[in-house]
Amino acid sequence: MHSKRTTFISLIITYVVVKVVHSLIGFDYDIFSEGILNLKFLIDVASWAIVSAAVYFLLRKLLPQRGATAG
Repeated sequence: MHSKRTTFISLIITYVVVKVVHSLIGFDYDIFSEGILNLKFLIDVASWAIVSAAVYFLLRKLLPQRGATAG
């Protein structure tokens, strides 16, 4: 089981990265006004999933695990 710290940090980093990338490319999606079943929703979910997986994988590799010994 991975620490809650890694999950929390990856969520924060994912949010920032996705917001910055969406802002840079001019992507804007509002679920409340545009609905769920459209291409923008799929792009939004896919970008969150890809960035989240990449950030979580990198954090697991870079942050030391609890109870791990240096050696």
